Amino acid sequence: MDDFELELKTEFIAEALMNLEEAEQAFMELETSSNPAELLNKIFRLAHNLKGGSRAVGFGDVAEFTHQLENLVLKLKEGLIPLSAQNVTTLLKSNDRLAQMLSALKDNLDARCNNDDLIAEIQAWLNPQTTPPVSEPDPEPQYEPVPDASAFADDAPDTGVESFFAGEMPEELAAQMEPETQAAAPATVATPAPALKLAPLPPPAPEAKVAPKSHGSDKDELVRVSLSKIEDLNNYVGELIILQSVLQQQSMSAQNPLLHASIHQVSKLSKEIQELSMSLRMFPIKPVFQKLNRVVRDTAQSVKKEVVFETQGEDLEVDKSVIDHLADPLVHILRNAVDHGLESSAEDRVKAGKSPKGSVTLRAFNEGNQLVVEVRDDGKGIDPKVIREKALQKGVIRSGAAVSDQEAIMLIFHAGFSTKTETSEISGRGVGMDVVKTNIEAIGGKVFVTSIVGTGSVFRIVIPLSLAVLDGLIVAADKEKFVVPLNQVQETLNLSRVKVFSMEGVGECIELRGAIVPLYSLSDRLKKGSAGKSTVKLADKVALLVKTRDCIVGIAVDDVVSTQQIVVKPLGEEIRKQKGWLGSCILGDGRPTLIVNMSELFESDVTLKNWKDDVAA
Repeated sequence: MDDFELELKTEFIAEALMNLEEAEQAFMELETSSNPAELLNKIFRLAHNLKGGSRAVGFGDVAEFTHQLENLVLKLKEGLIPLSAQNVTTLLKSNDRLAQMLSALKDNLDARCNNDDLIAEIQAWLNPQTTPPVSEPDPEPQYEPVPDASAFADDAPDTGVESFFAGEMPEELAAQMEPETQAAAPATVATPAPALKLAPLPPPAPEAKVAPKSHGSDKDELVRVSLSKIEDLNNYVGELIILQSVLQQQSMSAQNPLLHASIHQVSKLSKEIQELSMSLRMFPIKPVFQKLNRVVRDTAQSVKKEVVFETQGEDLEVDKSVIDHLADPLVHILRNAVDHGLESSAEDRVKAGKSPKGSVTLRAFNEGNQLVVEVRDDGKGIDPKVIREKALQKGVIRSGAAVSDQEAIMLIFHAGFSTKTETSEISGRGVGMDVVKTNIEAIGGKVFVTSIVGTGSVFRIVIPLSLAVLDGLIVAADKEKFVVPLNQVQETLNLSRVKVFSMEGVGECIELRGAIVPLYSLSDRLKKGSAGKSTVKLADKVALLVKTRDCIVGIAVDDVVSTQQIVVKPLGEEIRKQKGWLGSCILGDGRPTLIVNMSELFESDVTLKNWKDDVAA
């Protein structure tokens, strides 16, 4: 196999896998669409192009199987077979099989696959009253020796290459292909005549000239680039930003206006380059959500529950590394929501005053520099009493141990823990939620669970949008410099200009525009467990107003030095496990420092329930 053929097959597999993702979403929409004709036309075109392209590059098994699938889609499109959940399931299984075949070919271009089981299932839909072998077509032996137009349209390698590279076949021609192949000899001989009349017509010439211009002006061309090259680019841009920061810092003592203006311009350009290079790693979260739609459907069918699944925030773009770690945890959470969360039957839901159909919502949104993904269900909720009993039985907690309701709920993430008495393909092994916690924490994220018995549960995943470059606020605390992500800080206040007082049970607070805000000290927090306190008077400090998960708090620092775009570096093993640190970076003076996650660092100090109770008192 020469390099050209290898590249051709590799490119085909990559593009075909992308098209299968698009086809799966179309299959999923068939069940809920009020007008499935447009979806079926789209699916038919995708199947036909896949068949032609696979035959052109020599993947016979894929072409043969896709031909059978195309026949079923055509019958559904023409209304000869009524659309139902059962044949949609067959379509989804066929899409999965094609994905498996292409994945196998990706690893081994000579891989073969036996598809007799699914072909028989497709034939059962096509011929419910006859045996499958009677009408099962075999395109290659039928069409190769026949020199008519329909044979070349459906089987010739040249047409396959054309459909693969030139794009989709016109819908009218695609719809006529199957009838043409079954037509008698006189009918097929007559088809070339209109084609010869169309050739000399003048309209095609101007269309060919205009099309490239509109394509070039209205649409961006896509180019495939290896991820390693993008990562190298981001690394070089990161080093460029560090050098620019050092240069800017060192130029402050220079009395040269042109130098300052040039460095300012370099700073603007480097930031634009950084944002552009970072965007190359950003991908929409929509494909992940589309796959999860299938997970909910299959799980609901398996446990015989009716579920309405809704997604929000599909258009958000997230770093590829985050997407790679997010898919598996969401699969487990959604399966858990359908299997464990929702009531066992529609009758139980009606008795509880709910709709017979369960509701599961998947929502994604940005909160500061973090991505938040929520899975919400309107089921029976998580009963802390049941969790405690199971935990005692399994030896997860000791008898008589003081475990709050929230702590009991979080026990579901313990390895090997499950409330199911029987093991099934979906649940009961006690590994699903453990995978969720492990995968999310591996990328610096957290999982929170809130649940009300009889109402439902909310699983909240909070993870960094990107860990490469961020805008930071450099602050001083006890002669040391730290970096706070700028998007965590809502406001800065000079404490000499606001009222500072102590409140019993809370500690120091400030009064700001009629509201009471708790005040904490970064120096005291970092010195916790060691002797001594900050040497700077409180009135001389600056307060950073930071939004935590539950409320807004003030964090007192000795001084605010400057803002700087920083490149995040990973932490060492000895610091990585400590809470409150996002990473490390190099400042403009060339010195390393730590990046503080304020909301996490003061998590143990800020308790919303106690704060509300104390203020109310």
